[in-house]
Amino acid sequence: MKPHIERRFGLPWSGKPVAQLREFVLAMRAAWECWQNGTKLNFRGEHYKLTLMTPFFSPEPIEHPAIPVYVAGVGAPLCRLAGEVADGFVVHPLNSRKYLAEVVRPAIEEGAKRAGRSARDVAVSGSVFVALNDAERESVRAQISFYASTPSYRTLLDLHGWGEIGEQLSALASRGRWSEMPALVTDAMLSAFAVVGTWDDAADEVRARYEGLVDRMAFYRPFTPGVEEDHWRRVASQLR
Repeated sequence: MKPHIERRFGLPWSGKPVAQLREFVLAMRAAWECWQNGTKLNFRGEHYKLTLMTPFFSPEPIEHPAIPVYVAGVGAPLCRLAGEVADGFVVHPLNSRKYLAEVVRPAIEEGAKRAGRSARDVAVSGSVFVALNDAERESVRAQISFYASTPSYRTLLDLHGWGEIGEQLSALASRGRWSEMPALVTDAMLSAFAVVGTWDDAADEVRARYEGLVDRMAFYRPFTPGVEEDHWRRVASQLR
């Protein structure tokens, strides 16, 4: 992720992303506490220092101050962080039932125990690649090849025994050979990381894959208002 932070967003890389995100959440909550209850703002950390708040820049208390904070991630360290300090965790769309059950959920529970919390205090929000026709299947294959080329996502591929494919994808991506990458994503990978089917069985497939592992689920698929709206409504009602 370092190249994205430095070259895509033009920000410095701290080298401590998990610690910095933890501190950001705590600093943000300190500011909210100051605004809501008039507590003196005095947050001092390694990455952030917040000590000035004047009445001119302090909003009035709000009716519902317990604002849920979600963090997102892939690896176990960020999952543990969610268990420690967050109200929810956003699962990356490159996921599988096996990864959620064996890595994500246990790490959230571990983090929650560290902080004296229950894992039930952390809602898990996921998204899933959905391919409902041949064209979408190949589009999802290309999307998976892009994400799977990221070294920091390699733990997911390793868990399934596809780490070598991830290395090959990374090598192609580093050379800008994007068009060659989808061919490396096998049908087995597509099946593990995406729901492949039709509108008629999409809801059943999502439920079978994610029930008991996520609290909220979204389809990683284009949505155009007015187009296929009846299909969307039917699937949503089936998943309630």
